[in-house]
Amino acid sequence: MIQISTDDFLLANETQLIYENSTGFEPVRGNLKHWKGFISNIEETEIPIFANIYIQDGFPDVPPIVDITPRVNHPNVEDDGTLSLRILSQWGRSNHVYHVINDIKDLFTKVPAKPLKTKKVKKEARAPGLPVAAIPIKQLPQVQLTTTRAQQQHEVEKRSIDSSIGDYQTQIEQVSKEIEKERESLLKEGGVSVDTSAKEISISRKDDLKADISAIQDTLEAIQEKFDDGDMTNVDFLKLYKKYSKKGYKAEKQQNLISTGADDMTREEDKNLELEADLYSSIVTLDNLEYSYENNEIEQIAYRKQLRALIRGIFKARIQLERIGFNLEEFIKKEKIDERYPKGIHQLRVAEGVEIASATSIPFDTLKKIPAKTADFVSSSIELIDLTRLKSVARADLLLADIDEMLHILKTFPAVPKDYWVTGDLANWREIISKYKPQEVIKEEDCEKLEFQAARWLNDFRRLLKEL
Repeated sequence: MIQISTDDFLLANETQLIYENSTGFEPVRGNLKHWKGFISNIEETEIPIFANIYIQDGFPDVPPIVDITPRVNHPNVEDDGTLSLRILSQWGRSNHVYHVINDIKDLFTKVPAKPLKTKKVKKEARAPGLPVAAIPIKQLPQVQLTTTRAQQQHEVEKRSIDSSIGDYQTQIEQVSKEIEKERESLLKEGGVSVDTSAKEISISRKDDLKADISAIQDTLEAIQEKFDDGDMTNVDFLKLYKKYSKKGYKAEKQQNLISTGADDMTREEDKNLELEADLYSSIVTLDNLEYSYENNEIEQIAYRKQLRALIRGIFKARIQLERIGFNLEEFIKKEKIDERYPKGIHQLRVAEGVEIASATSIPFDTLKKIPAKTADFVSSSIELIDLTRLKSVARADLLLADIDEMLHILKTFPAVPKDYWVTGDLANWREIISKYKPQEVIKEEDCEKLEFQAARWLNDFRRLLKEL
């Protein structure tokens, strides 16, 4: 049986609400009781202002506390950096952290902060309807004035860290009975059995995994919505999507194992599941990457970086899984990856060399000798194929970057003969592409020829690997 603290449940709920209803704030070093985010710039400057939100012991009966960094001149900011808001002074259990975040942003939009060196606005001039928050907790310590801005900033950060540590210690020592009853009610509504005799609520491993899977699915949907709404960069979306896809895959497999009546996995089984999850999440993220690239939603440099990282991740997992008799085709069929993520599978086929019957597959028994260079050559080949296939993005400078990298890899690759025909062909194409202006899109006929050649180079490179 696994025990879950009350605060963990409440913080998870607040986290989901924050991501669904506000933007720009993230937990500091993974601490869900300390959130930090950008709110605006100091008036007539480019100096950013950040808000720290601390969820106090006793939440949601006790309001959070907010402090502003760096120190600014604002009618609602106290000398020690504490921020006063109506929602904090009139706090109720129906309020949430995302309400505080949105109110902070609204306040600083309506009443911009001024540099600290300007004349302090009298407290009577406080923004209308925003009284001083009566926070029923011990206030953060005053920051002593220092002679330099760097020292002031250091004191503010130190205060934030000290407060965060104090909150964490308090969380461990105390559990609110009122919140415990509320949580029991929520769990019962969700169909989870509750042991009311225990100080903390205990649930089975199976129920715990079921809750994890549901939370992960909600998270994936939330980050998809944030990305679709333009509140998240493509790179951040891909990283988060891979992370939670991996967690979801592992949780589902562990749940399936428990359903069969099996005991916990051995260390070796857990390691193999981790590798499978890495492979799975890399393929599904590759599917997202290709979709974004085809829809012109990601810059070329970011695409190149992500493509290389994913291909390397796939190769790394494959190398280790091959040692235990792993079969890629069985894995794809079992997980229905080709049906669910066709673009990811297509790129995997290109990388592995199984997209056509006559292609040569990469020999993973020898790949372990030089996985990084192999992955980079394959990635450059795939990028060349993508650029020339789409045609409209086949700029000379982008094509030359890939060709130069492929030439460099071949020249430093073990056992590649000096008269290797791919090296010579790459050099010839470099000369052809160099005649274009850097930002110029090459002719359609050259695109078609280069796409065909890039596929040939990649296939012959696989053949070369087999001979190593």
